[in-house]
Amino acid sequence: MNLRHFEILSLSLRYLFVLLVLYILTVSFIKTIWDNNRINTRGTSGKVPFIIALFSLSAFGLLAGLGSLGYDYFVLLLGLLVSLVVVFQFYFLYYFIDGIDEVILSIVDFLFVIGLVTLQRLSPELAVKQLLWFILGNIGLFFLMLFFSRDKGLSKWTYPMMVFGLLTLLAVLFFAEEEWGAKRYISIRNISVQPSEFFKLLFIVVLSYWLCERKSFLKNLPLFLFSSLSVILVVLHKDLGSALQYFIVFIFVYYISSSDRAVVIMALLAASLGSLLSYKIFPHVRVRLKAWRNPWEDVYGGGYQLAQSLIAIGSGGMLGLGLGLGEPHVIPASRTDFIFAAICEEFGLIVGLSIILLFCIILLRGMRIGLNASKASDMLLASGATITICIQAFIIIGGVTNLIPLTGITLPFVSYGGSSMFVSLCIIGIIEGISIKNAQLANKEGDIKAEGEGGNENN
Repeated sequence: MNLRHFEILSLSLRYLFVLLVLYILTVSFIKTIWDNNRINTRGTSGKVPFIIALFSLSAFGLLAGLGSLGYDYFVLLLGLLVSLVVVFQFYFLYYFIDGIDEVILSIVDFLFVIGLVTLQRLSPELAVKQLLWFILGNIGLFFLMLFFSRDKGLSKWTYPMMVFGLLTLLAVLFFAEEEWGAKRYISIRNISVQPSEFFKLLFIVVLSYWLCERKSFLKNLPLFLFSSLSVILVVLHKDLGSALQYFIVFIFVYYISSSDRAVVIMALLAASLGSLLSYKIFPHVRVRLKAWRNPWEDVYGGGYQLAQSLIAIGSGGMLGLGLGLGEPHVIPASRTDFIFAAICEEFGLIVGLSIILLFCIILLRGMRIGLNASKASDMLLASGATITICIQAFIIIGGVTNLIPLTGITLPFVSYGGSSMFVSLCIIGIIEGISIKNAQLANKEGDIKAEGEGGNENN
């Protein structure tokens, strides 16, 4: 395909991509409103998985003609494989497991697909790896979903999990290699693992099972010590984005369980002091704060990342420049931290805003699943898992758009990263597990009520 034909096709497909994304957003929103105050409302999925598959096939089909060596059928086959994986995953869980939240599942699938399309545009070799991590992550999602859908407590394992988690974070200080000013990854046989990502799972579980029963301030001291050390260790990794995420998750889950404003205020004061110390100790924190205040002041230095991000978002306009017609390679870390800017450049602000609203729908539905839970531990698990995903998304999108100082974390399900993809899907598995448990309980109550009504009629 010559360049002129590719440009015409890409500019035409912009409208199709926007319409498909708006369809997914609209169906997700309507079903969220329709399902209000209902449990286990299995209904039509709005054919969203097939819309996602159409988006995948159209995008990969377009990218297959981007090269100068002729039509790349491998890229087209990759798009077909992605479509089959998404459709199979959705309908397998939808029809064989009663009680899953299909809206959350379909949103996650779409976020993965649009991220994979962008990775194929930027680094085709990373797109294949990301697909493999998505498949592995779905295995983790499946097993965690089954595990947490059963009434099994982990409260007796909280102390061992605390010790194991802190030792894992401590090991990062000694064995991780520094990259972009932070220690995050430990290499095991050419495979990079980010322990702070896996720690999120453990952190959610420890908080939920510890706080499911009201305890005095003194009895909560082990949890306070564990949470404080977790944040401090991650700060020492210079991974300030993850530290902020842990802190916010702790504040939310603790306040949901206890409504203890005194501890929350003390934690906020301690965090403020910690932020000031980080600003004084770490030079890269001062650079990022300066860039946040005015990225154009040092546009070829500390403000370069943000400046390129804002230029990319602005140049895309409402509909985008067209897939394959932008210059997302210019954006630093466009495959990871700044992938949202790359998406906005080629797909447009409408798609970018839709991604933000889809995370908001995940937040609403996940919190509703928590509110419908019958046990305090389940309520905290669903709430903590939901907050973990959404806070991470809002932190990185806020940083990329210069609403808040930039912190280097991934956009869940979208950015490249094996550890991030696997753990994020496992966290969705926790939410889906509680959703299944809610549905099972609702079915039992419905059966008991029906039996009671039947007995009254006989009498």
